[in-house]
Amino acid sequence: MALGKTAKFYRDNPKSRQKHSDDNNSGKGGKYAHSKKYKREHEQARTRLKIKSDKVDVEKQGGKWVKRSAKENAADGGRKGAASNKRNNKKK
Repeated sequence: MALGKTAKFYRDNPKSRQKHSDDNNSGKGGKYAHSKKYKREHEQARTRLKIKSDKVDVEKQGGKWVKRSAKENAADGGRKGAASNKRNNKKK
């Protein structure tokens, strides 16, 4: 399979490849970097809420862990409080 434009770009630009890797991969400050404490709390919340499916997610809202559709959660794009804002700001 042929390389895409993005793969070719990063192959030919080592500095950009390193920055992209730092920005997106786990590690200090990366896109997927979470503390061990956060991961532990998240997994405990999933267990407590009896979530076994990957179609349901758990997130913190108002200091409490709540169940939420993974589809809905992804659609918010990580905006803080987006779920509550969406419900409260509907046009009448």
